[in-house]
Amino acid sequence: MTSTEGRLAAYPFVLLSELRDAANEHGYRIGPEEAGGWIFFRSASAPGEIGLAAASAFGPFFLSLMLPGVVRALDAQAATPWAKGHTGAFMFATRDELHTGVQAAYRLSVSLPNFPLEKFESAVAGIGETEGERAQKFRIGQNIFRDALMEYWNGTCPLSGISSPALLKASHMIPWSDCTSDAQRLDVHNGLLLSALWDAAFDAGLVTFDDDGLVLTSARLEDAALEALSLDKAPRLPLRDEHRPYLAHHRNHVWIRN
Repeated sequence: MTSTEGRLAAYPFVLLSELRDAANEHGYRIGPEEAGGWIFFRSASAPGEIGLAAASAFGPFFLSLMLPGVVRALDAQAATPWAKGHTGAFMFATRDELHTGVQAAYRLSVSLPNFPLEKFESAVAGIGETEGERAQKFRIGQNIFRDALMEYWNGTCPLSGISSPALLKASHMIPWSDCTSDAQRLDVHNGLLLSALWDAAFDAGLVTFDDDGLVLTSARLEDAALEALSLDKAPRLPLRDEHRPYLAHHRNHVWIRN
């Protein structure tokens, strides 16, 4: 852990402008407000607040976050203390790294569980329960879920590296129809952003993943498909604890082992 105490600079105009740019360029355009050495920003399109700080014009730079889910998911060097009312902070050596961190914070904040569910509930308010209206709700939910996965996985299949949106699918671990609530259906941890062939194999139960993110295959997966999936080159799937109960369901109820 690295402490920001005693390191936060008084902000000259140029440095304040750089911190503002780091926020504004990545979706945080409400602010700035300053308190306790932090410069605070909010977004009209993402929940939560961020705080930015710097020890000097040459760094290091600091990012403080309000949302605990984003703090848990952000892959960066932790720092202390964080801003009042926040739940964690991170340190970055360079301006470019700070920009990457703020971009990731925005991306995660609009994809972690509560936000997609809130968007869905708002979008379907007033829609009834006829067969046609249920189909409409399904389409709305699927689109919101896909958008959330696109943000969470940074628009890239983690197995193939494919980033063309037309070739990416939103894959549920617990299928939509088997979920017990809309919260489950729209939880990004219940989904993977997969290229079309990986999605088809995952949905059909021909591949799944263990708790360490290693691919498991079905005996029914033919040689041509094994080769096309390039399983020998497939990286370990980056998982969080929140993914593992959903993946366990996929292994136990969708995966065809033999």
